[in-house]
Amino acid sequence: MKTWTARPKEEAYLLNPAFCCTTLAAAIWGYASVREEGVPFPLAFMFLPIVLHKPTRDRLPPNTRTSMAAWLQENSDARVLFYERLVSLKPHTKEALHFGMLVDWVVPRNGGLLETALSDSDVNRAIRRLADEARECVLRARFLGKWFASAGATHTVMAFWGVRP
Repeated sequence: MKTWTARPKEEAYLLNPAFCCTTLAAAIWGYASVREEGVPFPLAFMFLPIVLHKPTRDRLPPNTRTSMAAWLQENSDARVLFYERLVSLKPHTKEALHFGMLVDWVVPRNGGLLETALSDSDVNRAIRRLADEARECVLRARFLGKWFASAGATHTVMAFWGVRP
């Protein structure tokens, strides 16, 4: 990964650790609001490639009543190049998780689970401070956490998206 000063401005703005951490923390909070447990570590790497990809983010369903399997069947192109996005964003996800652990927004637990120390009001406050596309990314990340928690076991969710742990 390039040093911070060597990154192109667009990459530094979009993929800065604070924004990516906020996005991940919102997804982790959403997951825990449904399952009352932390997000399995492998799933944490799936949030950014989905919510930062505008075509996929814009087509996500409005609520968790939509089955992930059914949605992916109707929107199968959402999986096109998903693995490549996941791999390319892996260093940024790691950097965001590390940043989150440093500021106590992301807390690792036994069993490879990740939790957030943020409350619902903390997440809402972060969302209110954002504008436009950044706000939409964090809102959809919170939804995505809930949707992942409702969709089944880790290996099932990953299989839906065409990846393995």
